[in-house]
Amino acid sequence: MEQKDLYLIGVAVLICIVICALSPYIASGDPDGLEKSAEDSGIPEDFSIEEINGIPDAIFPDYAFASAPDNQPLQIVALVLGTILTLIVGYGVAHVVRNRN
Repeated sequence: MEQKDLYLIGVAVLICIVICALSPYIASGDPDGLEKSAEDSGIPEDFSIEEINGIPDAIFPDYAFASAPDNQPLQIVALVLGTILTLIVGYGVAHVVRNRN
């Protein structure tokens, strides 16, 4: 890999990390259109699909741990680690595919 390619990859990773660090502060507090549609339809907030057909609720309802506090530094660490892990896995897959060809 050439030096300019490594520089570009480094800048891209840095931009990803900056976006991860800022996202808890700039993200909407009520982003879910599905919940808004349910409210507009008159479905109660404590509605459970289990009440209708016996299927249990999601493991992480509302996409969050029930016991996790609103701790933004913890969210930032999770976002950064998830992004770095995703980039590493993507690089690994690209490396395997490139070597196979």
